[in-house]
Amino acid sequence: MAAVTDLEVVQGHAPASGLAARVNRTLLGLGIVTALAAIGLSIYVAGHPVIAEDITLERDIQLTTWGPLAYTFPFFSWIGDAKGVVLEVVIFVAVLVVNRRAWVVALGGVASGAWYQLGVHLLQRPRPTTALVPHVYEHPGASSYPSGHTIIVSTVAIVLMLCFGHRFLPRWGVVAGWILVLSIVIVSAVARIYSGTHWPTDVLAGTLIAVAWMGLLLSVRWVSDSVCKRE
Repeated sequence: MAAVTDLEVVQGHAPASGLAARVNRTLLGLGIVTALAAIGLSIYVAGHPVIAEDITLERDIQLTTWGPLAYTFPFFSWIGDAKGVVLEVVIFVAVLVVNRRAWVVALGGVASGAWYQLGVHLLQRPRPTTALVPHVYEHPGASSYPSGHTIIVSTVAIVLMLCFGHRFLPRWGVVAGWILVLSIVIVSAVARIYSGTHWPTDVLAGTLIAVAWMGLLLSVRWVSDSVCKRE
């Protein structure tokens, strides 16, 4: 290979080398910032299991009429727990069949459930009760924090977009796909709060954990290149 000249370096045409060649600094920064936010929120929740702002926001969401959007809420309850893990495994197998080079991303989505297990064992937070909020439609037994459903929905949506959207959608469709991912995550969060299963900070933590985990995973260039480079 020909030596890289000083002019190429100055003009920015020289190939990346060293750490820059192995790490996407933008995604690494996103992963670190959201991870620190998740840690900070967790520390605060550990010392304040019941937060006044949580109660106010939960009441507002539960007393809002969501119209046709409310018909999607049961789906976000159904997808959690073991069914969500099964869905992630199915997606992993589909990636191996359709887009094998992205297998690490799909496997990372499955592994995100470990962060939920860590969170519920470290923080035993009581769930909302009808003494504090207008209604509680579900009564899971585990700790409220963080929202495992939100982690699953967020990682599944991100993995689907990365492993299938970036490969098969046109460039304008990729933008629309990410808008859809964001919309799904928001609706999922509202659904979990509306059901009385989680506090708003629970679903915020779930989102932060999912984004932090996927951001750190994708910051490794050979991982992100497996889904972001078009053939």
